[in-house]
Amino acid sequence: MELAEAFGLTFRHLRIQLGLNQAAFHTIAAASTLSRIERGHQLPALSMIEGLAKIMEIEPITLLVLTAAMKDGSLEGSMVIERVENELRRLNRLG
Repeated sequence: MELAEAFGLTFRHLRIQLGLNQAAFHTIAAASTLSRIERGHQLPALSMIEGLAKIMEIEPITLLVLTAAMKDGSLEGSMVIERVENELRRLNRLG
């Protein structure tokens, strides 16, 4: 699965799960932009991801971790966090 598609599916799933409609994000992006994001046709910039997460009252990294999990074919965010922790340990040893 491509990153844009994984992000779109993750964002849409969370938005619906949190009971938010696209209008809740009107200060961040137009409905047409949100629709393109949710369909995986557009990958938002980090600043937009930050705004989307703020409206959902989650950390941007949570949205990114869940996106990475979706891209890998699961909804196991904990597996992505474990990989990131291992990578951070490895990088800390280098430096």
